[in-house]
Amino acid sequence: MRHRGQARQTEQAGQTGQTGHAKQGCPGGRREPAGYTLASNLFFHLKSAKQWNKWVCYFQFLAVVPGMTATFLGIWLPSLIVSQLQGKVSLAALLTSVIAVAAAILACSVVNSSMQQYLYRNGMSLTLYYDKLAFRKTMKIDYELLERQETQKLVGNIWNVLRNEFAIRNSVTSMPVLIASFLSSLLYGVLLCLVNPGLAAMHILTIGINIFLLKRVERVHGRNHEELGRHTKEIAYINRHAMERSDGKDIRIYQMQDWFMEKYDQAILGMDRIYGRIHTQYFIRRVQELGLGFLTELASYGYLAWLLTIGRQSVAQFVFSVGLVRTFSANFSELIGKVQGLNAINSFLSYLRKLLDLPEAERRECRNPDRTRGVEVEFRHVSFRYPGAETDILHDINLTIHSNEKLALIGLNGAGKTTLVKLLCGFYKPVEGAIYINGTEQSDYDPEEYRSLISALFQDSMLFPLTLDENLTAAPAEEANREELELALEWSGFGGRYESLPNRGRTRVVREVYGDATDFSGGEKQKLLFARALYRKAPLLILDEPTAALDPIAEHELYLRYGEAARGRTVIFISHRLSSTRFCDRIVLLEGAGIVEDGTHEELLKKGGRYAELFEMQSRYYRNRFANPVIEQGERAEMQAGCITGTASRTL
Repeated sequence: MRHRGQARQTEQAGQTGQTGHAKQGCPGGRREPAGYTLASNLFFHLKSAKQWNKWVCYFQFLAVVPGMTATFLGIWLPSLIVSQLQGKVSLAALLTSVIAVAAAILACSVVNSSMQQYLYRNGMSLTLYYDKLAFRKTMKIDYELLERQETQKLVGNIWNVLRNEFAIRNSVTSMPVLIASFLSSLLYGVLLCLVNPGLAAMHILTIGINIFLLKRVERVHGRNHEELGRHTKEIAYINRHAMERSDGKDIRIYQMQDWFMEKYDQAILGMDRIYGRIHTQYFIRRVQELGLGFLTELASYGYLAWLLTIGRQSVAQFVFSVGLVRTFSANFSELIGKVQGLNAINSFLSYLRKLLDLPEAERRECRNPDRTRGVEVEFRHVSFRYPGAETDILHDINLTIHSNEKLALIGLNGAGKTTLVKLLCGFYKPVEGAIYINGTEQSDYDPEEYRSLISALFQDSMLFPLTLDENLTAAPAEEANREELELALEWSGFGGRYESLPNRGRTRVVREVYGDATDFSGGEKQKLLFARALYRKAPLLILDEPTAALDPIAEHELYLRYGEAARGRTVIFISHRLSSTRFCDRIVLLEGAGIVEDGTHEELLKKGGRYAELFEMQSRYYRNRFANPVIEQGERAEMQAGCITGTASRTL
């Protein structure tokens, strides 16, 4: 593969903290994600809140003012009372002062509480914004990168927090307290230095020890939290399949309920053990903090009492100093607690930002393919190996697929058929060699424009929770080309079912989302997906087992329409049924990471090689089935329809 150009980080408009990679030329490099500190994560968190709801961001700062004001007035009030008593002011003046300060404290507390309630309500919905960022990114990154184990683990850790919105909500409501604790610790620390430098030095030493212990517990938390991803994926898998109607049949037939619950319990216990280790570390840290706080306050009060007894402080100064020590200690303890409490959101934001920093395919100034002409595909010495694998799944593949040619790609399971198709689609990049489309290297095309050349029906294609027309056209219903849609429905064999629906194209699909959605059988779904592939009118059509869910008669009828549907297109057809390759101009057999045979059906049978051997094995199976007097009617119809040949000598 060729690699040229230089990557540089760019800010994506409207996407908080997301990075892109503008490239000079078409291919480019990747930027390694930087480390994510607690401070940078909190800044990202505040920016995200502003993107979602600016008041969620502002109130995290504004709530600090009334909170700190109320605290300071609470410290100052006892000193004020002592000072006025020593000054022998009247009782009325004393009560007026106390009531005024108390009213100010109450007003500040009410304002602070109102802002906190606003943050509590809207902080929960901030999870939706992070959902959006994560899901958008997973759809934008390269497919090859998405499939990697480390990416899946990263997504699992993100999902572990997103499924519990309280972690994000609590981080929002804690932010004003964290900011207030930090500013208060700083303010009262400075005042403490001015009042008594010796006392301040003692507290600074305590701060240093606390920060050291806090860093240690953060490292332990990070190491343990990394392990949660695997258990989260297990639980998500069990949840998804236990509630799927299609999987429910297998679970009940094979009586897998107890096994599923056992695996679920194991995953929960695994997570519980990890949480146990995390909270044990925090418990130990809390004991250490309390011990340090007790010793520091004991020494502080003893020192202040000594100053009072020797006359170096007045009673009012003593009361104020005690208030400073207590408030500083309380705020610093609160600061440490909030920082510890932010470890979960800190880990989440590190995972999220790492995901957002993954490179994604960009629209860039590259060559756009010509959709008005046919597509010729050439694999030149292409090799591919999955990450972590010891051997190539495809090795030194040289293959030319001519414009408007219909090629059958066959081979046993694991031969690399689907991998070759994914390379052609641009989901993977060759480890060695290159793929050329109409003489131009695949990587020289704009990725999105390049994929506009391709229409595909994969084995695991999905329906979207949209209307039927939107599923068929992959566009808003009003933008559909009715003439092209009707042709696609006719060629796929789905037209009759489409017309039988009361709402026709307005029918909603996917019952898991819409209670009134229409379900389709496996064969109907395959026809529907085939119609979607045909509607796209792309010059390169890829069909991966397009008839696997069809009955023999429906399969035969589809093949009769196949030639008309594929006219003017280059077609790659993957199938395990060798008989179905009769509609193709050429057959390529993959085995042992390479191409072992290439030719027409007649040529390969005459050669008597591996293809002939596989074909004879399938033919013998069906001949034996046909000879059985109790053969099912559907299989007899299949052979009589010509979908599966009874003898090896007959052409497909």
